[in-house]
Amino acid sequence: MPALAQCWYTRTHVPAGRKHKESDGSFSAECRYCQKSITSWNKGAWYPADGFNVSKLRDATSGRCLYVVDFADEFIVARYPIDHLKTAAQVRDFKLELRAVHGLDEFGATLEIIDTKEAAKVH
Repeated sequence: MPALAQCWYTRTHVPAGRKHKESDGSFSAECRYCQKSITSWNKGAWYPADGFNVSKLRDATSGRCLYVVDFADEFIVARYPIDHLKTAAQVRDFKLELRAVHGLDEFGATLEIIDTKEAAKVH
């Protein structure tokens, strides 16, 4: 009987080797522990590539949002819908405002801003 991989218990998949960028902007790889295909749409979050992913569905169907995420403690601090902002300059200014409000530029800050449409870390 084969042993269960650690990702079965922790729900944390880790890519082994090289990651491949897909045409939709996602990345694909193979899990180091269970050797199954995994995919990622944002930094550090890997999901099984085969099957239904509620997180991806939520991101694809909801409006554009900015999340303030504490990666050290692994939780979402705040969510800001930004569909009402029409220009890139307005979005940039709002991100700067959030940086000031949440102290992202302070020494030792562990918060980051995630843009759901860019699916990337924004500094």
